[in-house]
Amino acid sequence: MRQISLISLAFFLLAWTLPVAAEDTQGAVAVVEQLTNSVLKVLRANEGKPLTPTVKKDVADIVLPHMDFTTMSQYVMARYWRQMSPVQQREFVVLFKELLVRTYSNSLNHYHGQTVKITGSQQISQNPPVAQVNMIIRQNGGGPDVPVIYALLYTNNAWRIYNTYIDGVSMVLNYRQSFGQIAASRGIPALLQDMRAKDGGSSAPGKMAAAA
Repeated sequence: MRQISLISLAFFLLAWTLPVAAEDTQGAVAVVEQLTNSVLKVLRANEGKPLTPTVKKDVADIVLPHMDFTTMSQYVMARYWRQMSPVQQREFVVLFKELLVRTYSNSLNHYHGQTVKITGSQQISQNPPVAQVNMIIRQNGGGPDVPVIYALLYTNNAWRIYNTYIDGVSMVLNYRQSFGQIAASRGIPALLQDMRAKDGGSSAPGKMAAAA
């Protein structure tokens, strides 16, 4: 649970990506730094106060449009992605996004004055353009620094997040292991049914069509 909370918090501390040249890793770093500060400003303004749905929505509105949920879903499902029909794939993307929204919203309660520092970056791939941004989260109160690595894919003229590593633990791998076990033992329809149940039925066909 601590890893999930740290992963969720780290996604919020990394805020937003804007269009930059694909090969310009330093530009990606500048964007991460600028927008991390923007999210921290929101969190600090509400530190010690009950986190209202409005605050959570404000942060989510900043972050979520700049995450690549389709690529993330493909990596999470791995070989099972190719076994899914197009309808199942679209539904999984919607349900997975809803799962992350709930997880990230809850993770805001774990902010207690942490600060962040970008420590470096590198281009991992040119085709497709993939950048790695390294950061540390400094705990308030003298706890150990938490290393963070963000993997961003340059697509549609913007850097978008598709994975995060916290203390060496991959968010994608965490979900791949848990979802893969269900898909292997009970099948993909059962996995989607479990996700629908946890989503409270909010991902109805009409909603899915609108999000596709």
